[in-house]
Amino acid sequence: MTARTKAKRQSSRTIASDVFDELRGDILECRLAPGTRLRFKDLRTRYGSGLSPLREALMRLVADDLVVLEDHKGFRVAPVSQEELVDLAMTWFELEALGIRQSIKKGDDRWAANIQARFRELSKQRMRTTQGTLNPDWEPRNLAFHESLYAACGSPSLMRFCRTLSERFSRYRRLWARGSHQRNIAKEHEDLCRAVLNRDAAAAVATLRMHRTTTIRDLLANWNGS
Repeated sequence: MTARTKAKRQSSRTIASDVFDELRGDILECRLAPGTRLRFKDLRTRYGSGLSPLREALMRLVADDLVVLEDHKGFRVAPVSQEELVDLAMTWFELEALGIRQSIKKGDDRWAANIQARFRELSKQRMRTTQGTLNPDWEPRNLAFHESLYAACGSPSLMRFCRTLSERFSRYRRLWARGSHQRNIAKEHEDLCRAVLNRDAAAAVATLRMHRTTTIRDLLANWNGS
């Protein structure tokens, strides 16, 4: 392989990766709504890319369950459903609970200090803006806090699966999360943080279950009321 050929291949992979990242971000942040047709003509204009990088990016997103490919119809953004909402949330809970139990057994002082740091960062942000939309600075801090709880589990696969489930679930939060006067999500995070730092696995898992099932309840209520 010549240096020029190698450079061209590397450049092609870089373009495809950039398109993948942009397209994936637009789907996860709901700038491309669930069910949206993904026509190559529109995508070439939107992302300034050729057909080959776009097709590669779309096939990777099909593998991630964020895009569907239909016979004779082409690509579209994966739809959402109440069944998937519950499935994602509860599968995520089960994996998080396993990771927390293992981290409580294995975690050291550095792990505990990181939890405290991530909790402080999350506490500085409100979940919603004054306009009622999801605060873009809250979502990554929420994920970082949750990941810190099970960061000492010793399983990169569990961490990776949790990240994937969390990102897919974020679409539902962006679409249907609205303020609730009855819910104090900051207090829920505080209780969860305390239980994990106290190394009380039973209390931590029970608090996490309540936290997750309450989120499911609120999202479904907003969905049915929209």
